[in-house]
Amino acid sequence: MATRWRTSFRPLLLLLAVLLARHSCVHAAGKANATQPAPDDPVAKAEKEQGDLVPEDDPVAKAEKEQGDLVPEGACKGEIAAYCSDLPVGNRSLERCLSTQVKMVMAGKVRAEPDFSAECLSEIRYFKIALYKDISMNQEMVEACKEDIASFCDDDFLYPEPGNVLACLRESKESGRVSDACAAMVFEAQEDAADDFRMDPQLNMLCSKDADTYCGDVQPGEGRVQECLRRNRKKLNWECQAELFRQEVENADDIRLNVRLFRACLEDKRRFCPDVLPGDARVKDCLEEHRADHEFSKTCKVEFDKMMERRAVDFRLDASLRKYCHKDIVETCYPDAEDISDVANWDSKVMECLQDYKEELKDPRCRQQVHRLTKRAAEDIRFDHPLHDACQPDQEKLCKDVPSGHARVFTCLQDHRKDLRPVCRAALFDQEIRYAGDIDFKFGMRQACTDEMKRLCAQASDMVKCLQNHVADADMGKACADEVKRDEQRSAQDFRLNFRLNHACFEDVQHLCMNACAPPGTEGAMAAAVAAAGQPCGGAVLKCLSEKVSQLQNAECREEVFYFERRTVEDPALDVPLQQACKDDADMYCGAGAGYASRDHSRTLSCLRQNRKKLSQKCKAEELRFSAMEASDIRLTPTLMNACGLELHQFCRGVPPMGGHAFRCLQWHIQESGMSVACRAEVDLQTMRQSQYYRTDIALQLQCDADVAEKCAEVDAESDTSLGEEVEGDYGPILHCLLQSYQTLKPGCQSEVTYVVRNALWMYHSNAGLTKPCHADIDALCNSTHVPQGSEHKGPVMGSFGQCLVDTPLTKISDKQCRQLVGVVAGSGGHVGGVVNENQLEDTLTKIAEIQLVAQAEAEEQQEGSTLVLTGWMAFIAITALAALLLGGGFFVYRRYFDPRRNYTVVVKAGDV
Repeated sequence: MATRWRTSFRPLLLLLAVLLARHSCVHAAGKANATQPAPDDPVAKAEKEQGDLVPEDDPVAKAEKEQGDLVPEGACKGEIAAYCSDLPVGNRSLERCLSTQVKMVMAGKVRAEPDFSAECLSEIRYFKIALYKDISMNQEMVEACKEDIASFCDDDFLYPEPGNVLACLRESKESGRVSDACAAMVFEAQEDAADDFRMDPQLNMLCSKDADTYCGDVQPGEGRVQECLRRNRKKLNWECQAELFRQEVENADDIRLNVRLFRACLEDKRRFCPDVLPGDARVKDCLEEHRADHEFSKTCKVEFDKMMERRAVDFRLDASLRKYCHKDIVETCYPDAEDISDVANWDSKVMECLQDYKEELKDPRCRQQVHRLTKRAAEDIRFDHPLHDACQPDQEKLCKDVPSGHARVFTCLQDHRKDLRPVCRAALFDQEIRYAGDIDFKFGMRQACTDEMKRLCAQASDMVKCLQNHVADADMGKACADEVKRDEQRSAQDFRLNFRLNHACFEDVQHLCMNACAPPGTEGAMAAAVAAAGQPCGGAVLKCLSEKVSQLQNAECREEVFYFERRTVEDPALDVPLQQACKDDADMYCGAGAGYASRDHSRTLSCLRQNRKKLSQKCKAEELRFSAMEASDIRLTPTLMNACGLELHQFCRGVPPMGGHAFRCLQWHIQESGMSVACRAEVDLQTMRQSQYYRTDIALQLQCDADVAEKCAEVDAESDTSLGEEVEGDYGPILHCLLQSYQTLKPGCQSEVTYVVRNALWMYHSNAGLTKPCHADIDALCNSTHVPQGSEHKGPVMGSFGQCLVDTPLTKISDKQCRQLVGVVAGSGGHVGGVVNENQLEDTLTKIAEIQLVAQAEAEEQQEGSTLVLTGWMAFIAITALAALLLGGGFFVYRRYFDPRRNYTVVVKAGDV
């Protein structure tokens, strides 16, 4: 109700403000005051000699008012005789003739012979001031707008003075309600007022005093006084501010109403936009498209940039945005307002709102205009008023070497984020979110990757994603690759800077990772305070989504999280928590200054893994989390994918890559003849890592998480800081706990533990943590019989040592822990383990020994009771047959267990193979 009342009485309030302002101004203000001009200007000198105004009792002025035209005997007598001698007096014919001639001279189209005197030019100007103040003098306008005045402006209460009728006609023209003939006359009045503010009666009345005070030394004409007033806007009285802004808004849609811009860009308009008609900001839009062309004149660019900078202050100064977005502005950004006129002036928040809610805008033309203004702001910080206003001191301090107006100013502010003031940092982060995901808003990438975009991504719907996928290509230029990497590393700092993931995972983030960005002890607020301060979350939410990927509800979110993980394993520097936790370790163990500053981040990660026991606890924990992420999907292990690509296609086609299924398939086929040495080595390396770290074995986790929660909760809670430590034989504490509780594990978990132990024994490494207890027994029992004679290898022989231990009587295995491991494997044929309780194991060994003694006694009795003695040829034949049998059996055993054609050596290199 209050809003409706305010809207209904807006004309009355405007009138009241005008009347009060008129009363407060000096009497001369109502008679078209002139500003104090420069003393050496001949026109100004003439005006000063005549006085600020033409007195009402001046005979020339009276004659001009009566005739509606210049007086032939006045100051323009010579000019009228030279240029307009054949024209009758009246209805502005002489004034129009001279005004047209002046415009042609100013445009350089003709040469004035004779020159116009300063007194004549002044008289023409004063005539127009009086003409627009009293519309009754302008019979041509009265005739053209007679019906429009009667329809829209015939209200003596709202429009008591003739000058206000012209204001009403301007408003009606803006809304498209007046006739074409009337619109042409009103536009002519706007052209003159744009040149000299005194020809706008309302602006002259409300701003003449401020013009005298702050712009007294500015020569009237070409909009110079208006420009001066805008520079001093904060000093002006509020009525003048409002009228000045009103004129600027009304003139925004036609370049001809910006006198300085029109004259500066006239040649560029002819060169680039010869067929573009003025109006509806068409010429401005055309010139903006060619603004970066080499042929674009510097003079035009300077004035055009000024216009664009002004346009960024308020949406109403952007005629196209105002035209196409007025409904969306009211509905989306100001739902309490009834009309766009209810929105406060100088409000750049509207542009921020339109950008933030661009996906919800209903009018496609509005979305297109919002896209243009965002692109414009991304190219030049001056065209982003909130950011420019917030960061100007920081720019002057930190980026003084970067030319103003260059896109590198934005990059410079990003590079100095930690040094920015909070207000600038917050504004910068907000704009980074708006720029995320669209190549149009990444000016540096567009410039660096022009060729790659055409050559590699011509058909791509998502240009940024396409460039990311090609960043490692040999034919990707260094400048483009560096820019793509820089942008990708920046977006990894916060999930909100990853456009696709942010939109796909919004609900999952709210549900699962609400507190990931909140500082310790502030749970429940999530990143509200952090985001408000412009602080990125440092990859915390991305880390949370990756760890809880199985709980994600949105399928599109799962796809985006996987894409981010895939990019991360290709470039570990994108994992911000890992980068932050391990920077000092990388510098210490992988070369001075290595950190994550080098381009080969995978090599740095490999170096960290080689020095894992030396790493800090926080680095160990993050590296282990990274390894667990790699193990969750075989596609996230590039070394394995590169080494086993053919094997995956040959043996594991159709097997799901996630959940450890594809890797399990490779383990099952590791002894196949079609398995390459490189693939065997990589599978062996990954298997050894799985036996050490519980969280890197996805299948084991799936089957044993319940048992871990029940039996190993304390160990699991400590594992964040102790994982990878030398615990009970140098294998993971959780796996150690599961082995200790093996008898009571659920069947599925028992089976997985057995599988892990079996693989560790079959792919034996002398330095592997899980099989370390068996090292002495293998040296004593297996080396002489299970290593091919003459072999010089020092690596493990696949399957031989494990088979040796399983075939060896448990009584001969000296180490208790080794007997446990062998018992787990041998108890169920090497697949599902039996009971490994130490007491029960000793009972089993005793029973086995008893059975062996009984069998030996029975054999001796049979030998004593059934002796057969052979002599002669029968003895020879029997001995020969026995020898053949022994040779055949020996050959079979040799082929079965010791044939070097079956066995092979795995050579494991340090780091990735």
